Amino acid sequence: MQNKPKLTVSGYRGIWGDTLNKEIVENYTKAFIFFVKENITSNPTILIGRDGRESGPEIKEKIIKTFSNLGIKFIDGDILPTPTVLFAVRKHKYDGAIIITASHNGKEYNGLKFVTNKALFTNEEEVGQIKNSLDSAINKTSSQRNIISVSTNNFLQKIFSARPVGLRKASRSNIPLENFNLPKEHADQIIKNIDVESIRSKKWRVAVDMINASACVLDPYLFEKLGIELVPLNDIPNGLFGHRPEPLRENLEDIGKLVIEKNCNLGFAHDPDADRLVIINEKGEVVSEEYTLAFGVEAIMSRSENKNKNVVINMSTSQMNNDIALKYGGDCFRTKVGEANVVAGIIDNNAIIGGEGGGGIIYPTINMARDSFVSLSLILELLAKRNQTVSECIETLPKYEMKKDKVQVVGSLEEMYSKMKNHFTDCEVNELDGLRIDFPDNSWIHLRPSNTEPIIRLFGEAKTKERTEELFEEVKKII
Repeated sequence: MQNKPKLTVSGYRGIWGDTLNKEIVENYTKAFIFFVKENITSNPTILIGRDGRESGPEIKEKIIKTFSNLGIKFIDGDILPTPTVLFAVRKHKYDGAIIITASHNGKEYNGLKFVTNKALFTNEEEVGQIKNSLDSAINKTSSQRNIISVSTNNFLQKIFSARPVGLRKASRSNIPLENFNLPKEHADQIIKNIDVESIRSKKWRVAVDMINASACVLDPYLFEKLGIELVPLNDIPNGLFGHRPEPLRENLEDIGKLVIEKNCNLGFAHDPDADRLVIINEKGEVVSEEYTLAFGVEAIMSRSENKNKNVVINMSTSQMNNDIALKYGGDCFRTKVGEANVVAGIIDNNAIIGGEGGGGIIYPTINMARDSFVSLSLILELLAKRNQTVSECIETLPKYEMKKDKVQVVGSLEEMYSKMKNHFTDCEVNELDGLRIDFPDNSWIHLRPSNTEPIIRLFGEAKTKERTEELFEEVKKII
C-alpha cells in the first residue's frame, strides 16, 4: 500500500506545492471539463467555491485561467461552504462545480472536489471517466504551450479580456454580474424546512466554532433567522485555522470552554468546508461525532407527517441509526464508505435521510450532500420540540460504545481478510467495502484500507465498552 494521492469519490487531496501543484490543478480542471462536455453540455457554466484555506486563492486563479483558456463560462463564488455549492448547482442549474477544499485535512493540504449538473459529487464511474481524460488533458496542455509560445500578446489579451465571469469584479468581464447571495439562499431553504418557531421560542445562546473557514459566510445569517444568540469562535474566513481542523474531541477544547464561560445552552463545531458538525453539550463536553447523524435521524423519523422511513448510512456508521429506523417502522440500508456512495444509496432506496458517522447528515429535501447547517438546524429543532438538553436527549437514544482505530499493514489485504473470516465463524460477513463482520449480540467490526494513508482503518461497536475493547484486541492479534 502506497501513500500516494489519487482522485476518488472524495476528490483529490494533496500537500500544496508538493503532491498538489498548479500543473495538477490545471490537468484535473481540464479533465473535468472534458468530462462535462462529453456527458453534460458542450457549453457549460461552472461554479467555483473554496473553503477559505490560504492556498485557495492561488488554486482558484489557476482554475479561472484554465477556464478562460478553454472558453468556459464560470461563476466565482469564492468562499462557499461545500453544501452551499451543491445547493447552488441544483437551484441555479449550473452544469457543474469545482470545490477547492481538503475537508478536514491540515492547513498544508488542499484539494479539488467535482460536482455534476445533478448537484451530486462525481461517483466511481464518473471518477473513472475523469481519470481517463487526464492523459488527454496532459497532452492538450503540451499542445497549448506550443501554441502560446508563438502567439502574439494581442491574441492573449483577447483571450483574457473575454473571460465570462459571474460573481467577479465588473472590470474583469463584460458579462453582467449575477446578484445571487448563495449562502443566504441556502440558509433560507433550510429555514423553510425546519420548525423555526419552536427554536425561536427557546431564546437560546449557542457557541459555534467556525474554524476561520467557510462556515463564517453563512452561520451569522442562519442563527439570526433562528432567533438564537450566536457566540462565535474563529469567525473570520481567512483560513488561519484556530486548531487542527478535524472536528475531534482533542481539537475542540476552546469551544467547550466557551460554552461554559458564556453560559451557552450548547455548542457546535464545523470542519473547514462545513459538511461535518460536532455537538458540544451544555456542560462544555464534546459529544461523539456519531451522535450528529443519530440526532438528525431521530428528528426526521419522529415527524409524524413523514411516511417514508428509509435511512441510508455507510458500513462504518453507528448501529444507533439502524435502531432508530426500526423504532419508527423503517429500514436502514448500508453502503460503501464515501459521501457519493451514501447519496447513491439514498437515491436507490428513496430514503428520507442518511449520512456518515463522522458528523455528516444528508437530508435530500434540502441538499444531496453532508450539510453542517442542516445538521445543526435539525438538532436544534429536536431539542426545542422535546424541551431537552443535549445530555437529556442522548439518554433517550440507543446505547452503543464505538471505537475507531488504525493500524499499519504488512502483507496482502486478501490474506488478512481470509484470516478474519476463518477466525470468526457463525457471523454475518459483508465484503462490500473492505470486510465487515456482524455478531449475534449486535456488535460489529469493520476493516477497510484508507484512500489517503497506507493504513487499515478499524471501526467497531458494541453495547458495552468492554465488549468493544475485547473485539479490537482479538482483531489486532489476527491481523
